[in-house]
Amino acid sequence: MEPEEIKKMWQENVLIEEKQQISDLKINEMLKNQGKSALAKLIKTANFYRFAIIPLGLLFCLLSHLFFVAGGYYPVYPLLFLLICILLEPLEIYLYRLLKGIDFSTMPVKEVSERILKYHHILRKCEMYGIVIGVIYLSIWYYLYYKLTFGSEIVWVIIIFMIVMCMAVGFFVPSAYKKLYYRHINQINESLRELKEFDESNDNEYE
Repeated sequence: MEPEEIKKMWQENVLIEEKQQISDLKINEMLKNQGKSALAKLIKTANFYRFAIIPLGLLFCLLSHLFFVAGGYYPVYPLLFLLICILLEPLEIYLYRLLKGIDFSTMPVKEVSERILKYHHILRKCEMYGIVIGVIYLSIWYYLYYKLTFGSEIVWVIIIFMIVMCMAVGFFVPSAYKKLYYRHINQINESLRELKEFDESNDNEYE
């Protein structure tokens, strides 16, 4: 084989390898961008609740103005909700920082997976406690509100409405978590899985 032919073949091989590397980088970046997009939505949601949770407690107190007008032990109940919101604020800040600390560009897949798994476990507990506490709290709130508004009078339309609203919490909370959190978590996990498989396939090719 002539030297010129050898040189040409070598140049072609180098060009093929460079194209393959560029292609691999594009695929890798595409997979990371899919995860980044889902992560950005989770961070946006976490950032919203980080600032909104205490104002939400204040708004609930405002909506429960009848409790404060009644006096006695009634104001304690909306103030309890405000207290819960205040106590949840450090958790919201922690979740925000946990997500904000994730960097697809510099972190290995394993570290990102561990952070997302930790975040997922916390959300699962929040969902479980949220349903139980939410139904119990709302049931008592409706009972007190009904007592202040109608006294001992029986108004079935209102009673049925309150029961339906309390039951709706048990269905609304899982649906809200699925839409706001779990869908994006699944997208991130899928991207991480594909990244891991892609890296492993590349390692096998170069061995």
